[in-house]
Amino acid sequence: MDEEFYHEPVLLNETILYLLGKTGSSKDAHRVYVDCTLGGGGYTKKILEDTSEDTRVLAIDRDVYAVRHTKSVLSEYGSRVIFSQSNFGDIKKIVSDEGLETIDGIVMDLGLSTYQLSSEAGFSYQKDTSLDMRADKSQQLTAADVLNTYSAQELAEILYKFGEMRYSRQIAAEIVQQRSETKFETTFQLVELLKKKVPPRFLNSDLSRLFQAIRIEVNNELENLERVLKDSVDLLSEGARIVAVSYHSLEDRIVKNALRADEGLRVLTKKPVEATEEEIAANIRSRSAKLRAAEKNSEKKLSKNKYRQ
Repeated sequence: MDEEFYHEPVLLNETILYLLGKTGSSKDAHRVYVDCTLGGGGYTKKILEDTSEDTRVLAIDRDVYAVRHTKSVLSEYGSRVIFSQSNFGDIKKIVSDEGLETIDGIVMDLGLSTYQLSSEAGFSYQKDTSLDMRADKSQQLTAADVLNTYSAQELAEILYKFGEMRYSRQIAAEIVQQRSETKFETTFQLVELLKKKVPPRFLNSDLSRLFQAIRIEVNNELENLERVLKDSVDLLSEGARIVAVSYHSLEDRIVKNALRADEGLRVLTKKPVEATEEEIAANIRSRSAKLRAAEKNSEKKLSKNKYRQ
């Protein structure tokens, strides 16, 4: 496997345990699972290892590089993997296009892949690259477009809503002022701007928030997450599970509220599952990870609605 593409899946064993059931494996034949965020293929590979030869995984990713790479990595599994370079927000259409009616489990890891951070333009503030940030390179809107064309008010709203940034209005005003002289083209231009406005002790955390906010806007991440969570429930077979791993409070709040609000689901995680100290020491990305899971349970829905006419 290419070193730059290697991606250590977070909370792997816990995710598979919740997805497949109490034993953490399922040998029932003819099951179909969906990996909404293929990435380096870690979750998909583990599902295939722990299930029968008749089990398949519909593996989705917006990033063409992820799909190309994992086709090679998972080639030994042949037709057991159905690859789809798509937006998981369109899960109903993706599943329908593959001729599938129900799904036996859905998993999603909402974090950036190691490859995106190390090798794709715009995602990391630690490398000077073009301001791209598109997960799907076929779309038009880039991070540079956001920074160079959005109004000060629009930028302030994005930074506050998606980055929970202090002084979002001041940062937005500074972006507008700077672009009047020089258009934003590279990540380090954005880094230098923030260095002038933020005390050193807050710089890394605020850079993370700034890049997160712009990335969410470019990729419409939160709206797509809300859509996939809402639409997934109808696709799940009885007893099937949905497992989501998130990395910041905005995502986790959406996942938590969606799983609790749907009367067709039984929440399996009263509190989010977090990484052990050992995993955090081995993989720093797992430090902020929160896993939540729920199970399709029509009896719960019936019990809640039995007095409604």
